Amino acid sequence: MTALSKTDSKMNPNKNDLRVVELLQKSIATGNSCLDFSYERLGDAGALFLARMKDLSHLTQLNLSWNELTGKGVEALAQCSSLSSLTTLILDSNEIGDEGALAIAESKTLGNLKVLTLTKNQVSDSGALALIKSPNLSQLSTLDLELNEIGREPLTQFPDGTAVSSLSRLNLRRNQIEDSTISDWLQTGAFVPVKHLNLGWNKIKDTGAAALAKSPMLSGLEQLMLDSNSIGNEGANAIAQSKHFESLTVLELHDNNYDQSTAKALMDLRIRILIKKHLKGTELNLNGKRLENRGLKALARSELLSGIETLSLRNNYFDYVGLEALAQSKHLSSLKSLNLMDNAIVNKGAIILAESEVFSGLKNLNIENCGIMPAGILALAKSASLKNLEEIILNKNDIKDKGLQHLAASQNFAKLKSLKAGDVSVGDLAVKTLVLSQNLKNLEELHLNGNSITREGLEFLNDSPNLCALKKIDLRRNQFLYEDCIFLADSPRFKNLEVVQF
Repeated sequence: MTALSKTDSKMNPNKNDLRVVELLQKSIATGNSCLDFSYERLGDAGALFLARMKDLSHLTQLNLSWNELTGKGVEALAQCSSLSSLTTLILDSNEIGDEGALAIAESKTLGNLKVLTLTKNQVSDSGALALIKSPNLSQLSTLDLELNEIGREPLTQFPDGTAVSSLSRLNLRRNQIEDSTISDWLQTGAFVPVKHLNLGWNKIKDTGAAALAKSPMLSGLEQLMLDSNSIGNEGANAIAQSKHFESLTVLELHDNNYDQSTAKALMDLRIRILIKKHLKGTELNLNGKRLENRGLKALARSELLSGIETLSLRNNYFDYVGLEALAQSKHLSSLKSLNLMDNAIVNKGAIILAESEVFSGLKNLNIENCGIMPAGILALAKSASLKNLEEIILNKNDIKDKGLQHLAASQNFAKLKSLKAGDVSVGDLAVKTLVLSQNLKNLEELHLNGNSITREGLEFLNDSPNLCALKKIDLRRNQFLYEDCIFLADSPRFKNLEVVQF
């Protein structure tokens, strides 16, 4: 008897056949539309058995990752007519090679596939392009080819036809793609329909990056990942100056070989991308984008800021250095609302805000959790520019009684309608200062939650002759006793308010 080849052994019965049969029959009997057989070592024999089953028309998702499949097993699946309802096929970490990729590309029964993932499968350029240009995969929108052999050898034959028009996401990460590979693939038109292209962790240098930047076929790209390649100044600058990347919303180029001046140009591009993505009329929300100081400097340089009235920069890891650049921007003259929450601008940042003529039109200022102390509030109180504020949010700053005293004594806050000072380490003295102030007569909302206010503070508020416009007050999480809450609930003054929280 002749020895079986590796492939033949996978297609023929073995001691695990009974286990495989029982597993497949049990899983399919459930009637679930999504079946996960990953890590089951089914082999090609298991794939063949699955392909011969007739009651698979309910399946829409099938996961056969880590199952020791070769091209033979995938060919059996590709020819299975009962798999015609599949929309997602996951075959990661097998050994299907170009043979398996070609079988899928030529399949007459997998025409409903929308998502195909073939990570780590020994697929080369020819197999990948066969999938991308397959007339049978007209619904394919996502193709994952990470960790394959694309770029290992140059193309010797360019496939006919155009790329599948529905293909929007193409992952070629961690292959062997070089500059010549980029040139070849651009010639094939494989990238034309793609909106999300991942080329990270390859061997792309300046020539390849420049080729991408110059190609009008990439004008529809929304996300481009080129991190961890070997792109230098020339290639990175070509990308930064490209006229074909106007649709980009995400660009990743970290871990390459360009210098600081080029990094500045790329940051300008990133900011331009972010503004275009997140600008809604006159409102720009860039919360949580990790801009840091260099991002704030790029933002300040952008002409796209012109006309913006509302700017939100919460949690972006910048400090007063970045804020200073913003405070000097000639493009923010229309700004009315600024959110700096969760950035460590500290007192120096408050001084910058106070001294900037750019912010003179501000009506709403949020500096919650920014490291502001009494000296910072004093700077705002003495500002020659900040005289139009209608709302200020000071929550979670250690401003203490002294800080609110500075605020209450300043005519800068005469237009204030909303004061939020929760968790700012104040007590009854601060309350007394507020209620006696002649500058807060327009105040409609007062938030003093999370402080150390006692019954004495309640009585100050109850007897206040000046807070006549007050409609809402928040006194939760203070040092009130049960009888204080009764007092609060029975007080005619508080009963007349629209909202009382305690």
